[in-house]
Amino acid sequence: MKNFTELLRIADQLLGPNGCSWDKEQTFFTLQPYLLEEVHELLEAIDSLDPEKMADELGDVLYALVFIAKIGELKGLFTIQKSMTMVCEKLIRRHPHVFGDVKVSSNEEIVENWEAIKKKEKTHETRKNLFDGIPASLPTLPRAQKMARKISRKVGGGVKEGMTEEQLGERIWELVQKGETEGIDAESALRRHLSRVEAGSKA
Repeated sequence: MKNFTELLRIADQLLGPNGCSWDKEQTFFTLQPYLLEEVHELLEAIDSLDPEKMADELGDVLYALVFIAKIGELKGLFTIQKSMTMVCEKLIRRHPHVFGDVKVSSNEEIVENWEAIKKKEKTHETRKNLFDGIPASLPTLPRAQKMARKISRKVGGGVKEGMTEEQLGERIWELVQKGETEGIDAESALRRHLSRVEAGSKA
């Protein structure tokens, strides 16, 4: 794509000999908060369903990723081409019903196949805990949801109550208010509970 090639050229110039001194001082670690902020701004744009804002914020996230890739190249650690090759191979490998001869009858079966394929991949060879692979840096609530999803897949889903997104949000809000009334920090309470859940999974 012409625009993507131009984005790579701009990144090269900014990080080149006559580029931007601030850009050239950045590292993987200094770019972490920038990437996190840009992702949250994209999420906010998606919530607003504003096409112009979504396109703008998506561009910022894309450049943050390119920036990180270019630092990897400059350090001789990896290239953006390698990253793209790896994700292309992964997508093809994990979609055998599209790129292979596997037949599926439901989205649930697609997810089951995806998880089974992931378990066979090298990145999962050293995982000994049900929750291994969930990033420790995830915010507490999305971390809890990923843990709940893994538990559900292992033991099988329960009977659905037909809860709506609005009802779930209201229930969580009520619990947060209750915690405030009782002098309990909701974030800390959930984080510590997740630690107990993780510890129980290792028993």
